[in-house]
Amino acid sequence: MARTFDSIVLGGNADALVAALTLAQGGSRVLLLDEHAELGGTSREIELAPGFRAAPLAADAGYISPEVARLAGLSLAAQPASDPAVISLADGVPLTLHASIPRTAEALARFSESDAREWPRFAQRMHLLTRFLAALYAAPPPRIDAESLDEWLSLAGAGRRFRSLGTSGMVDLLRTLPMSVADLLDDAFESERLKGTLAALGVLDVCQGPLSGGTAFTFLHRHVGAEPGIFSERVRFAHGASALIAALAKSAQARGVTIQTGVPVQSLEIREGRVTGVTLASGETIGSDRVISALNPSRSLLELVDPIYLPPEFIEAVRHIRFRGVTTKILVALDALPAVPGTTQAPSGAVLIAPSIRHVERAYDAAKYGRCSDDPVIEVRFPSVASPGNAPEGRHVAVIHVQYTPWRLREHEWPDVAEQVADRALACVEREIPGFTSRIRHRLVLTPRELELQFGLPEGAVSQGEMMLDQILFMRPVPGCARYATPIAGYFLCGPGTHPGPGITGLSGHLAARAALRARPRGRAVQTVHPGLAERHRLLR
Repeated sequence: MARTFDSIVLGGNADALVAALTLAQGGSRVLLLDEHAELGGTSREIELAPGFRAAPLAADAGYISPEVARLAGLSLAAQPASDPAVISLADGVPLTLHASIPRTAEALARFSESDAREWPRFAQRMHLLTRFLAALYAAPPPRIDAESLDEWLSLAGAGRRFRSLGTSGMVDLLRTLPMSVADLLDDAFESERLKGTLAALGVLDVCQGPLSGGTAFTFLHRHVGAEPGIFSERVRFAHGASALIAALAKSAQARGVTIQTGVPVQSLEIREGRVTGVTLASGETIGSDRVISALNPSRSLLELVDPIYLPPEFIEAVRHIRFRGVTTKILVALDALPAVPGTTQAPSGAVLIAPSIRHVERAYDAAKYGRCSDDPVIEVRFPSVASPGNAPEGRHVAVIHVQYTPWRLREHEWPDVAEQVADRALACVEREIPGFTSRIRHRLVLTPRELELQFGLPEGAVSQGEMMLDQILFMRPVPGCARYATPIAGYFLCGPGTHPGPGITGLSGHLAARAALRARPRGRAVQTVHPGLAERHRLLR
């Protein structure tokens, strides 16, 4: 082997960069390899036409924990979400959710005096529950079969955090998590518009409808780290999601991390149950006894690893991870901003078309049977408003999120229907924002199939594993590696497909790197592969 490193990190997303930073801080000589030409993962920008760029999957920078921010030395000009955060459109009557709780309550009064009075209580209640999730996410998932002292302490810590909610808070949490988001909202509000708006935010990128059990949890998860009363985008950087990636990369390089882009990894090198390095697509082998993959769990465990080194039941569990992408993104280059009802200034937040819970559920019904909804849930954002560099002067770019367009179609193939799906979605936008389509000069349609190919997302799922109650904590990605270590000694996972899941920026990379640094660094690995498989592999060779 011509080159060796103490640690190798695979991937170019925020989790990979934070993992590399954590390892370097622990004294490790680190190499980060990304197969794409540009770092960023799902935060990568795409140029849809000369001068028009946007990051289609990075509408929300996510929750950046204080620990990750300190580790990365971030000094970016981060600011809370835009105000208004959400403009919900239907029949020409806008409903506006502001960053200010009193202003939102005032806006709600035209729809329901009762909802206006309830809004401050609801906002504070959701904030209390998401604060508990943030505390739970700050550590590796507790093991319910704890054996060591550290594991018992972790389990006890989770219990203490739960008890800190108080009796009413504990009851509320246990009642809320398995609920449907529809039930959660029906308990609090009467306005169909408000309930439809919040329900749509709860199921974005999830192949579930608002009547599905457990979607109250997905609603909470999407808003971990948000200020009270802010729903949708949590935090924003002055120059978009790419600025965060650039800052993390700069910090990593300053601490000695070697970063190489445009370098696909073909496989892991494994000897006697322990990782010994990686082999690149070019044929070069780079040695290391510690590898952390921030790639999706399927690629990390089923493509890079010879299955001979993994127990059959473990492989079967990985194959059964649910992804189920249902999102199509349409990027459009605009010659000017359209006038959006409900705002007198350029809209920098989300413009949402989801007038009722019934509307959202009907759109989901189509996806259940392998069809694209004729009247989908739609979110429109104009990233060039906050980041003028994303478009030529005087021009703008929009990113349209179209929900309930399943990866697997029952009657068609995506290349045959992609443009029809985009046409229907744009017609829905035009209905609520007159003049929108006349300003379009270029468009790029990214179906779930395209998202899979361009961003390495199985089934086009941004979550890299559907974020539902049976795929969180010690079950994410599968019980056999929920605490980042895989059955192969020295090989660890991080990224959205691991705890704590998508939208919690960099934290899984930090936790995985800490687990890797604590693990025994050298020497013969304890046999973790299925009995007899290593010998069978030797004979096959």
